[in-house]
Amino acid sequence: MIDYYLSIIFLNYAFECIYCILVTTISILIFNLLVMKKFFKSVLAACLGFFAAISLIFLFFMLLGGAMGAGKISIEKKSVLKLDFSNPIPEMSDNVKSGKFDFDRKKSIGLSRIVKLINHAAKDNSIKGILINTSGVSAGQATIATIREALIEFKQSDKFIYAYSNTYSQSAYYLASVADSIYLNPNGMIDIKGFGTMIPFFKETLEKVGVKMNVFYAGNFKSATEPFRRTEMSEPNKIQTKEFLNSILSHYQESVAQSRNITVEDVNNIMTNYSGRNATTSLQSKLIDRIAYWDQMESVIKSKLDVKLKKKINYVSLGKYNGAANIKKDTKSKGKIAVIFAEGTIEYGGKDSKGNITEDKYLEILEDIAHDKNIDAVVLRVNSGGGSSLTSDLIWRGIEKVKAAGKPVIASFGDYAASGGYYISAGADTIVSAPNTLTGSIGVFMMFPNTSELLNEKLGIHFDDVRTHPMAINMVVSSELSDQEKEFLQSSVTDIYDIFLKRVADGRGMTVEAVHEVAQGRVWTGSKALELGLVDVIGGLNDAIAIAAKSAGVDKYRVKTYPEIKASFMDQMLKSLADNNEFASMRIAQSDLQLLEEYNEVKNLITDRSPQSRLPYIMKFD
Repeated sequence: MIDYYLSIIFLNYAFECIYCILVTTISILIFNLLVMKKFFKSVLAACLGFFAAISLIFLFFMLLGGAMGAGKISIEKKSVLKLDFSNPIPEMSDNVKSGKFDFDRKKSIGLSRIVKLINHAAKDNSIKGILINTSGVSAGQATIATIREALIEFKQSDKFIYAYSNTYSQSAYYLASVADSIYLNPNGMIDIKGFGTMIPFFKETLEKVGVKMNVFYAGNFKSATEPFRRTEMSEPNKIQTKEFLNSILSHYQESVAQSRNITVEDVNNIMTNYSGRNATTSLQSKLIDRIAYWDQMESVIKSKLDVKLKKKINYVSLGKYNGAANIKKDTKSKGKIAVIFAEGTIEYGGKDSKGNITEDKYLEILEDIAHDKNIDAVVLRVNSGGGSSLTSDLIWRGIEKVKAAGKPVIASFGDYAASGGYYISAGADTIVSAPNTLTGSIGVFMMFPNTSELLNEKLGIHFDDVRTHPMAINMVVSSELSDQEKEFLQSSVTDIYDIFLKRVADGRGMTVEAVHEVAQGRVWTGSKALELGLVDVIGGLNDAIAIAAKSAGVDKYRVKTYPEIKASFMDQMLKSLADNNEFASMRIAQSDLQLLEEYNEVKNLITDRSPQSRLPYIMKFD
């Protein structure tokens, strides 16, 4: 595997080497032609060098062709689609940040593509059933609910769905509960226990090192800044957190109860008594159907497939099936619906990379759509906890221009559509939300550090200045903010909050006062947001697309997705190699990726001194 890894590194830099050879060779040729020294000898040497470079290029493409050819996948008969969702699930395939040598292709398959693959597998004669084999799911509750719905629909094909794991996290069990039969290792457990949140507070730590955070916010429930100005959760924050956790809990319990043919009260008692703590109590509580080792579970599948016990089951990973499934696209329908995936942090002036939302990238998309006569309607698919208030407003304006062009705009909410995520959706003609989407959080905040004690007293660094006007040197972290500066920052936050309220009021047909009552930074679930008038319909992306088509008056349509995810030449090659060899196991640890993501979130929260509209804290579900 090490040799294989080194060969990839070689290929990664082969083009640079070949390019250098070509440039050097041609430069020598031109130089010698100019000075006319040893002309014919130089020409011969240059030609030999040139042909050597061409040979290297030819060899490179032969190696690449072999790698690409190895990526051609076929599915054997009597195969079982094996689902493992331990890696992140983006809304749109490949729209996720990853490490340079993270070769695990399956993690970048988008939610909408996963649903299509499951639907395709239901009609694929080579796929006889599905095995859910995942101990954890790296996704929010709305994403898991969408996959569950696709699996429930798959069962109508009369093909089996089994689930097996050594252990199940709460989210993994939520997904596995749809299976016809659930198996658990004799030494395993199911970590079904209810929902809770624990938040760290940094105020005293910062004070000990000589840093004080100046905090400005609008909305009593806008709690994103609490870890930097308090030592415990405020009462309003506890109220809102308890309410949306209870709403998510209710949806979870009802779904599991229905799938397992038990009552909601049974599920509640299981959580209270922690009845999934071992395999025996899990079986007694009807969380599982059988305690078994892997080989015992496989014998059941072999019997189902009518395969001899000595033969291996042909498991097909989702990544492999993604490369093999021939899902035909509609290219004939005249109607066209644009689906814009807006997922990740909303950033102002940020680099236009995968998994983020920037003004340049999305304004260009919206401008193109507004002037494209072939596009009949737009669906804005949002999975974002927010970010920059300025970028949110710019994208909102872009949406308004699309509407002014006569195209209906339907918003569709994924796991999160809060703060800036809700802001960019506020003007949509119709808002469709999953019942367990985290939405709302209509509020604004800004934080500004004062490091004067750290610099002056602890490090001995002092500053002095000369200025012509009071604000000529303003809002620097090396000194305490003046009253004028504090007043300016608070008024800026309040002004943006007022604009936010008006955007929502205009979009939702409500008064500013009515929006303020349900705003103030408070977080809701999609089900509650429906009652409050913040969303119109409970449903998923396909529901939103259907509403968009109906609003545009088109019966037959095809879907065009944005943004366009452009994979580099080297990315494509590495992915092809990863599909069919041990590179699939050479990945960055998932826990490391999550820590990096959380670090970046906290870093952005502290270092960004512009007004922010984002969720109070990172919501993770185990």
